Amino acid sequence: MNKLPVNPFKFGDPVDGDYYLPRPDLENFVSQFLINRIHVVLIGPRRFGKTSFLLNLLKKLNKSSNSYIFIDIFNITSHKDFLHQMLRALKNREGWADSVKSTFKAITNLRPKISTQIDLNTGTPSFDFTLDSVISSEKDIKEIIQDVLSSLSKLEKGLIFAIDEFQKITEIDDGGWLEATLRTHMQQLRNISFIFTGSRRSVIYDMLNNPSRPLYKFCQSIEFPSFGDEFTDWVLKRFMNVGITCERDAIQHLRKLVQDTPNYVQMVCFHLVALGKNKITIEEINNALKIVVQQNAYAYQTLLSTLTPTQQRTLRLAAKEGKQIFAKELLSKYEITSGAALSSAIKSLKDKEILDEEGAGRGTVIFDDPLFAIWLRTSFE
Repeated sequence: MNKLPVNPFKFGDPVDGDYYLPRPDLENFVSQFLINRIHVVLIGPRRFGKTSFLLNLLKKLNKSSNSYIFIDIFNITSHKDFLHQMLRALKNREGWADSVKSTFKAITNLRPKISTQIDLNTGTPSFDFTLDSVISSEKDIKEIIQDVLSSLSKLEKGLIFAIDEFQKITEIDDGGWLEATLRTHMQQLRNISFIFTGSRRSVIYDMLNNPSRPLYKFCQSIEFPSFGDEFTDWVLKRFMNVGITCERDAIQHLRKLVQDTPNYVQMVCFHLVALGKNKITIEEINNALKIVVQQNAYAYQTLLSTLTPTQQRTLRLAAKEGKQIFAKELLSKYEITSGAALSSAIKSLKDKEILDEEGAGRGTVIFDDPLFAIWLRTSFE
């Protein structure tokens, strides 16, 4: 039996190594802010490569003496979740076991039960901990969050504190307490730079530009750019490395269909390799994309069934027509009673993280998931 070649494409998780296309200009640009302790927010759609970029940048800076803590808060629902993610990130940093243990023990309210472990594969010591069961009140948890943030100053100088999917803190109903707490400690921790990523453009912009919000004008916002032609060159080379020829126009076509989302480009290309294709054309791209979209059809049908009729019609309108969706003839065509009804539906769909605004112009929205838009277009032709 012939051994299958390693697929040159990867999707789903953050990528590194050969699966990652470096962005040296963007790396140098963002690094200048962090090294000079100017806090940064990277803003861009989900699956756009922000996490992969951030992790690769942090590892690069780590080699030049800038240690880092990376926290993914996409799934948090409470202050306790946020605290656990912070503690887990601290615990998992290599080489920090002793300093983190002493830091944990110094936080009176934390009262962790700490145990030392030996990695059976590497033989290196590590440690684990469990929080005291009596720590359950919201007051206790808030105090510990503040204590842990304050304790960061006792770790290494030049530390970079990174939070992925930063806008999730706004979903905790605390009257802005966590936002205000982060700002306070960002001011006090003189040797630490903070970098955040956010995928909900409208939410992040309000956090940074609303005078009533704690983080008003406090961070440098950077729009995370899409790749240029170098991404197409990289994809073509990856195909070539496994003996597959690919038309350049086919990859440009794919990038346009998936709104230049790197994760989806790699996903479709992975399927093409797995399907055993030897020559990639636009037709092959379309066929593979149909397979990928169909694999998600049940999830999309289920999601659609949870929405009101007006919200469903709004999605079909947005998917099929694109811009100027408030035009009277389009409202009539998609059986939406008024512009006010459309505005209300768009707001609800933004709250559900299905749609988001593109730019400041009224009448242009984008899908959080471009494959969902493709499914809608093909299902309701």
